[in-house]
Amino acid sequence: MLKQLFLIILLLFLSSLTFAQEKITLKGLIFKRGSSQRLSNVSIKSKASNTLTYSDEWGNFSILTTLGDTLVFQKDGLQDFEKVIIQPQNLIIYMAVPLLLEEVVVKEKSKKLEQKEILDGFRSKGVFYNGNPPLLVYIFSPLTALNELLGKDANNAKRFGNYIERENAESNVDAHFNIQIIKTSVAIKDTELVEFMYLYRPKPEEVIYRNTYDDMNYIKKSYQAYLAKKN
Repeated sequence: MLKQLFLIILLLFLSSLTFAQEKITLKGLIFKRGSSQRLSNVSIKSKASNTLTYSDEWGNFSILTTLGDTLVFQKDGLQDFEKVIIQPQNLIIYMAVPLLLEEVVVKEKSKKLEQKEILDGFRSKGVFYNGNPPLLVYIFSPLTALNELLGKDANNAKRFGNYIERENAESNVDAHFNIQIIKTSVAIKDTELVEFMYLYRPKPEEVIYRNTYDDMNYIKKSYQAYLAKKN
C-alpha cells in the first residue's frame, strides 16, 4: 500500500515538473509608468533560457518562456523590471524612471517640446520645410528649395518629420484606446486585455473625429466581437 502511494506521489511530481517546463509563448505591451507612452526597443530576457528579444516600435513583444521563469526588462534611462511567470497569461508591463539620489530637480520635457527642439536644430542649418518645400519656394527661393531637396540635413529632417507624424498619430490613438477607457467601457478580464488591444487597436484615421462616447461604443462593439470569436 505504501509502495503504491509512493509511486502515485512520484508520478504526480514528475507530471507537475513536466508541466512546469512546458514552453509557452507570452505576448505583452510595455508602457512608461504614469503615462500611456509605449516603449520601443526594450530588451526582454529569460533567466531560464537566456532567450533575448526586443519590443517593437509600438511596445509589443513576444517571447518563449516557461512557468516559473523570470523575465528581465531593460531599457536605458529606465529602472530594470523583473516579472516572475506564474501563469500563462499575456502581460502589461510598466517601467519607471529611476529616482535620482542627488538633490537635482529633473523636469521631463514633453514629447512635443523635444520634437520642436530637434526641428529647430534643422532650421538653424537652413532647413525650413522639413525636407518638403512647397511649390512657391521653387519660384521665390530656388536655392532654399534645392537645399531642401538635396541636402543631407534636409533628408534627415524629412525622415524625422515623417517619424513625428507617425508618432503623434499613434499617440492620438492611445488617447482614444487605452487600458483605462477599455476597463471603463467593458468588464474585460486582465488575461484578455493584451490580446484585445492588439487585435482591435483602431487606425489613426479612424479616431480623428471621435469623442468619448464614440470611443466607448467602439470598445463595446469590438469586445462583443472578440468574445464571439473566442467562443
